[in-house]
Amino acid sequence: MKVLEERLNKIKEELIEMHKISREAVELCLDSRSLAKVSSIERRADVMNTDIDDNCLVAVALYQPVARDLRFLASVMRLSANYERISDLAEKIAKLENKDAERLKEMQEIVLEMFDIVYEALSEGKTESLKDKLVEKDDILDKINKKILEENMEKKVKEAIDTIIAAKHFERIGDILSKNGSRIIYIEEGKRVWIK
Repeated sequence: MKVLEERLNKIKEELIEMHKISREAVELCLDSRSLAKVSSIERRADVMNTDIDDNCLVAVALYQPVARDLRFLASVMRLSANYERISDLAEKIAKLENKDAERLKEMQEIVLEMFDIVYEALSEGKTESLKDKLVEKDDILDKINKKILEENMEKKVKEAIDTIIAAKHFERIGDILSKNGSRIIYIEEGKRVWIK
C-alpha cells in the first residue's frame, strides 16, 4: 500500500531527526556555554516524541499494518522515547558545574561513536555486527564509569559528585543506545536480541 509506505517513510525521517538532535545534545552537554541550547533541544525532543507517537498510532489505526510494518511502528515509539530520554540526560549533564574531567570527554566521544553506529543501522537497515559493536563500546563506558568512581572517592565532595553523576548519565546514554540497537535488529530481522 503506497500510502502506508509514504507514512512509514515520513515517520522514519522524524525518528532520524530525533536521533540527530539527541546526538547534538550529547555533543554539546560538556560545554558550559551550551546549557540554553541543550535545554532547547530537550524541549524540542519532548514535542517530537509526542508527535512521533501520535503519527505511529494514526498509522496503526488507519492502515492496520502487519509483520515488519507493525514491528517498525511499535519499535519507533520506543526508540523515540529513548531518544527523548537521552536529551533529558544530556540536559542534566549540561546543568552540572564540575564536568571538565578528561574521562568524561572520553565517555562523550564513545557515546557519540555509538550514535554513529546506531545511525547507520537505523538509516540503512544494516544490522550485521551491530550488537558486537555496541557491546564493545558499552563495555568501555562501564569501565570508564568505574574508574571515575574510584578516582573521585578522595576529591572534594561537590566536584566529585558532579563528575560521578555526569559519568553515570553518559553510561546510561550508552545503555539506551544499546537498547535502540537491539530494537533496530528487531525491526529489520524480526528477532529479539539483548544488547547488555
